Amino acid sequence: MTQKSRNVMWGIIVCAVVAAGAYVWLGRQRPADGQANPPPAAASPTPQPAAPSPAHNVPPVPALVAAAAPAPAVVPPTPAPAPAAEPDARPSFAPASAPAAAAAQPTLDANAAAAAFRHGMELAGADKLLDARNELSQAYFSGTLSPEQADQARAKLTELVEATLFSPRVFEGDPYTFQYTFQSGDLMDKVERKLTLHVPSQLILKINGIARASSIRAGQTVKMIQGPFHAVVSKSNFTMDLYLERPDLGKLFVKRLIVGLGKDGGTPAGNWKLRLGSKLRNAPWYPPATADVRVSLRPGDADYPLGKDGLWIGLVGTDATTSTADGYGIHGTNDPASIGKAASLGCIRLADADIEFVFNTLYEEWSTVQVLP
Repeated sequence: MTQKSRNVMWGIIVCAVVAAGAYVWLGRQRPADGQANPPPAAASPTPQPAAPSPAHNVPPVPALVAAAAPAPAVVPPTPAPAPAAEPDARPSFAPASAPAAAAAQPTLDANAAAAAFRHGMELAGADKLLDARNELSQAYFSGTLSPEQADQARAKLTELVEATLFSPRVFEGDPYTFQYTFQSGDLMDKVERKLTLHVPSQLILKINGIARASSIRAGQTVKMIQGPFHAVVSKSNFTMDLYLERPDLGKLFVKRLIVGLGKDGGTPAGNWKLRLGSKLRNAPWYPPATADVRVSLRPGDADYPLGKDGLWIGLVGTDATTSTADGYGIHGTNDPASIGKAASLGCIRLADADIEFVFNTLYEEWSTVQVLP
């Protein structure tokens, strides 16, 4: 090769090297999508297919990864507006203008009780019946009134309760009563349980002048009493005091009745309640072991002892003294002369009119009977 040929060849090699270097330098200076150093594309969340089995002898295919598009924002669906609450089809059980719950009766000393007694009598004279009833009940249940004042308070309270509680009229602000309007399909006994009155339906019917529960019609408004009623029996003076009491209210004296009791101390003192399912009309009488009679008697039989309507209210003891006593109850009698005396076999006797009142007032399981010495 001549010298001239060698010079031409070296010139071509030098030009090629320079051109290649320039190309590489220009490639490094080009921006990629506006970023100096773009991050690697995120891996697709889509699971990759499993590698093919070697038995197929298929060469692996490189995955083609496209630039991940930004995930759309997840916008929770707009909740549909809640439907308007349907009006409560249940009737209101409270009186139209329910008073604030009265506090339990405070304990009054003799001076305060005497003042409450005088104020209560004044209120009664001014025809402020509910206020008078409240004042006189506080004074009476203080236990500190003089015997004369206690007698007067008891007599006036009996009048006030007849006018406010046992009349068809509902007094505004009375915490013991309210009005209820019967709905289609309502039955008296079911309504009483629904309202948790703990008052026998017979009393509700009587104070409203309703002869039969079946005669009540839809839309009829009836006065209700919130119970339960209770009784205190004094063995020393042969009396039964009935009163109304609710947990958020003090006691309200209702009525005093005269009772007959067990001879020779046969009526156990202590605490009792009405036995569930024990209130019976025209009840059969089964003689205790101490009775002279040895056969059971039913209404219409000679010497049937439970009075003309055969009313019986069974009792169950609730303290250490009475819990083992059995067979005791409250009932009518065929011997009115025994009322006010210790003449029974141990039960509490009442005259026909009085046992009817007690039967319609005390409520099984909820009403208590305290027998004092």
